[in-house]
Amino acid sequence: MNDDHALARVLEPLYESILDPSRLDDFNLLLGQATRSHLTGILGHDVACGRGSVARVHGADPVRMATEMQPLNLNEDPWVSRAMPHLATGRVFNTEDLLPNAKMRRSDIFNAYYRQFGVEQQVAAVGHYDGANSITLSICRDDRHRLFDEDELGLFQQVVPHWVNAYAIMRRLDLLQQRVESLEAALDQAPMAMFTLSANRQLLRANAGGERLLSLGVLHRTAGQLSASGWQDASLQQLLARATLARPDGQAGDVEKLVVQAPGIGAIAITAHPLAPPLVAGDAALLVFAQPVASASPARLEQALHHLFGLTDAERRLAVAMLQHADLALAAQACGVAVSTAQTRLKVVFDKTGERSQPALVRLLGALNAVC
Repeated sequence: MNDDHALARVLEPLYESILDPSRLDDFNLLLGQATRSHLTGILGHDVACGRGSVARVHGADPVRMATEMQPLNLNEDPWVSRAMPHLATGRVFNTEDLLPNAKMRRSDIFNAYYRQFGVEQQVAAVGHYDGANSITLSICRDDRHRLFDEDELGLFQQVVPHWVNAYAIMRRLDLLQQRVESLEAALDQAPMAMFTLSANRQLLRANAGGERLLSLGVLHRTAGQLSASGWQDASLQQLLARATLARPDGQAGDVEKLVVQAPGIGAIAITAHPLAPPLVAGDAALLVFAQPVASASPARLEQALHHLFGLTDAERRLAVAMLQHADLALAAQACGVAVSTAQTRLKVVFDKTGERSQPALVRLLGALNAVC
């Protein structure tokens, strides 16, 4: 069998194991066959306490191996202790270079452990080392009179960079999965209402706070989509559409915000955050937050508006009413003026604050109110 074919056979289950860890057993089997090893395994080493662990092994009972390894202090192992100062991801160690078998056989740990599994020579590749823990891929030979030859070691050396890359991907995916699980748990427990939507704005998931708003009728699940009551729904759908709209540079849309009225609760601030472009249709593309707008503190907020922007009494009252109602007609009614008068004053407020839309003005007022 030529080297390229042998290498390809070994690497196929290794890379498939990224998504299917059980394929590591096939990888160990084929690696053992290709290098004529009687035992191959993936082992862990907690450097701080000297304890070892067995992740995968072929050629021995993993339970028995773990049991025999449990009482050992690997940091006192002549092979391991000589390798420790040089531990690094991607490094390869040959026990014959660390301490020849003829000398190792006279050690207590050889008789207590290695002899039990017929290990006369071991070659190990460090897949990951972070200064505290290492994970290694090992091939072992049980004939002290026949060590690994150049071809077998050469094949193992070719496998090593692929082993390092595959393990790094597995570790990264595992960390991401842990983060996803932690995020999902956090979303469920968060008091703020949250929703995840797909690229076509289908409602995929709502946390407990989101389900509460849906049950109260503040927001709705209509034909599988998130919607608002009455005339406000058009504004909500426009907001969600803008947030999912790709920009010319190919990136996701911008964060979009909207304030809607919720009967019995008051104003609700809705923020839509675009996520990274989904890789598969139906993946979450939008994260939507909904939270009540804090009640305005009229006196303090009006004072801040006067000092910061020079708003007149009438303009300040209109601004506070806009924060409380997020609707010009309702704000005009609260101020006791006609809508046309409120529109004129609102234009002046826009000029003085530098804002150019009602949602932007409400966001500014909400931020000021929080400070006040």
